[in-house]
Amino acid sequence: MITVSAATVVTSLLLLADGPSGIHDQHDALQVWVAPDTVRVNPETGRYFEDHRGLDQERPAGNYRVHNSVWDAASGRVSLWSARNEFVSFQVVVGSSQPIQGIRLTLDGLAGPDGQRLAGRNVALFRAWHVRVRSPSAGYARTSLGAGWYPDGLLPAAEDGTVTCDLPDARNLIGPSHRYQTIWVDVCVPRDRADAPPGEYAGQLRISWPGGQKELRVTLTVWDFALPDEIHCRGDIWNGSLQAMTDEQELWWYQLLRQHRLQPGVAYYRPGLKIEGTQVTLDWTTYDRRLSKYLDGTAFTDKYGYWGPGSAVPLEHLLLPFDCNKKGRAGGGWPLSLPATGPSPDFERVWVETARQVRQHLDARPETRQCRKVVFLGGLDESYNREAYAKMIYYSQLLRQGLGKEWFQYRIDGGYDSAAMEQLQPHVDLWVCHTAGFDADKMARFRRLGVEPWFYGPMVYERAANSACGSNTFTDLDLLTCRGVGWVAWKLRSGFCQWEFDAFYDDTGRLRRPSEPFEKGWTEAMNCRYGGHEYNGSGLLIYRGALAGRERPIPSIRLKAHRRGLQDYEYFWLLRQARREQQADEMVNSIVIATPFGRAAVGNVDTWKHNGEDWDQVRIRAGKLLHADSGK
Repeated sequence: MITVSAATVVTSLLLLADGPSGIHDQHDALQVWVAPDTVRVNPETGRYFEDHRGLDQERPAGNYRVHNSVWDAASGRVSLWSARNEFVSFQVVVGSSQPIQGIRLTLDGLAGPDGQRLAGRNVALFRAWHVRVRSPSAGYARTSLGAGWYPDGLLPAAEDGTVTCDLPDARNLIGPSHRYQTIWVDVCVPRDRADAPPGEYAGQLRISWPGGQKELRVTLTVWDFALPDEIHCRGDIWNGSLQAMTDEQELWWYQLLRQHRLQPGVAYYRPGLKIEGTQVTLDWTTYDRRLSKYLDGTAFTDKYGYWGPGSAVPLEHLLLPFDCNKKGRAGGGWPLSLPATGPSPDFERVWVETARQVRQHLDARPETRQCRKVVFLGGLDESYNREAYAKMIYYSQLLRQGLGKEWFQYRIDGGYDSAAMEQLQPHVDLWVCHTAGFDADKMARFRRLGVEPWFYGPMVYERAANSACGSNTFTDLDLLTCRGVGWVAWKLRSGFCQWEFDAFYDDTGRLRRPSEPFEKGWTEAMNCRYGGHEYNGSGLLIYRGALAGRERPIPSIRLKAHRRGLQDYEYFWLLRQARREQQADEMVNSIVIATPFGRAAVGNVDTWKHNGEDWDQVRIRAGKLLHADSGK
């Protein structure tokens, strides 16, 4: 039986079981090869899960144990390319038909030009933890990669940088069929040129086990440019659990997300509130103590133990405390819920005065002036009726009286049709539109009228009914579904919103909070029941470290895939700055070959190419262009 201390980490890599298998001969007890970060390896078969024949577009195939975009078995060489201020990754796969205990992997660092080394925290190894998909996520009969044990959670190496593993791993509960284990490797290239001058870096990755050892040569070409610290792909991941954490726990999650170029969208941090008649008093003590470090960027500095991209950069946007009560509910509004009798002059005075004080306080603090302010009224979320539209307009006008028209963005969420948006558009600044309603022509029209578009919802539509789920996080879909968020955002000139990165449910379907124990450990991928359907990994990109006996949160491979796509977005942004926007568009359109959202996308599951190596070649081509431009 698995113990709580072992049940939390997931990582995955998939490799072919046919033909020659990397560095291996008849005297070796252990097979070793390397895979890129775009796939996951089945621990029972050694094949890529993404080597899936159910779709029309070409998938990863062939003898990828011998050669792929990062690996050449003949020379035993791993080849990587990176800008500065970027993470690049690969996966080492070890396999054996016989049980082996005590396998050890180390990568001390990479030596480069001018005596510089990438080592320590800049070179990190993780052991993949597997979760079991028993059946496809509901509605994804064609695109699901099927049942099996998927590598997903990434358990960090020991303090000395060593990863150890067994085949089979008794802790992961796969059993005797566990013949292949994935070890994820992250390399972070520092931002400053003096710390990472351009050129080739190299080091030896050592694998040892009782009675044998191997070495792989890892080379990294660092180009002469850096990805920006700022996040240019606008968006966030809606979250309901961070506020239930301690300040220290919350900080770890914010920092992990920042390293992956993501921002949580937390609703609703609020100051203390006291209302007497129409007199409003706000107490900002706890609010400021908790949030100031994120709003001025110090949470992402050495002062709080942060390192990596985005150092010292404040949050890009902040969701303000305001909300209204849902139809038919008496409470839930802030600062006041709307009475059943409707608005009154006193109700409006309280709202306007509270808004005035919120702006006054945030304007008085220099750190909050850099941050975009957004109001989202969850009580009107996805509301499709005339009464709701009238309330959206009413609250927009009310808030503008207290906050000022240009000081904040008024956001609505939902797949509204053109007729509704014609009415709402003069009052809305940010429209987070469900992908089911994200028709390109409609969104372009309202963008021209000054409404900023974001998308949320499924990235893949096998059928219209998929609109009720968020397929961009599902464990059993292609990793490119995660990477594609950044590419689709560029293609559509849109931001994005996702639902949750910390979604754990119990057997009744109730969301569990971080303070609650999870008595089962973590081996099942299915974490969400909704509307009578079951989904694998829905809204779960980060695992709670407590489940593995650790304090800090544990990233998933799917989180890493999101990072890869958002880093790719920064390549395209840099090409735009270099007056190469047309080339950036051509690159993206060579991969995202069809419009992914809206009515026309339903039933077309081949909106992008399904071979991750094609995506990698585009990134490398972009990197070489930017590197050449840096020398001009």
